Amino acid sequence: MQSLVGIWKLVEARAFDDAGHEVPSPLGPEPMGGIFVEAERIMVIVGDGRVTLPPDAPKRAFLAYSGPYTFDGTEYVCHPDSGSNPEMFADQIRRVRFESPTRIMVHPLSRLLERGAGLEFVLEWVG
Repeated sequence: MQSLVGIWKLVEARAFDDAGHEVPSPLGPEPMGGIFVEAERIMVIVGDGRVTLPPDAPKRAFLAYSGPYTFDGTEYVCHPDSGSNPEMFADQIRRVRFESPTRIMVHPLSRLLERGAGLEFVLEWVG
């Protein structure tokens, strides 16, 4: 089984509607974030990375959570003991697919960014 231990940088965030069509990401066109994973604990931080927003732009998205987790090779489940908002204190369940030893696709299975399914995050290992 491949390990998640290390530091992963968010390089892409995509969103899809119920029909599977791509829609604008809640993290904007320039998402930023990372996942910091130790043997027993994970911390996730993602947000809209744009420096400036147009006056009519929706509120900037941001979330963070951390806590103990389990990983079975395809799914991690975090039991947060800290979070950026009350929604983050529910178990955070993510399907993980390794595209290579240094690149993963993460699909939230639990509610995230006011959405259910339909989000996809691409992360690259940096250390």
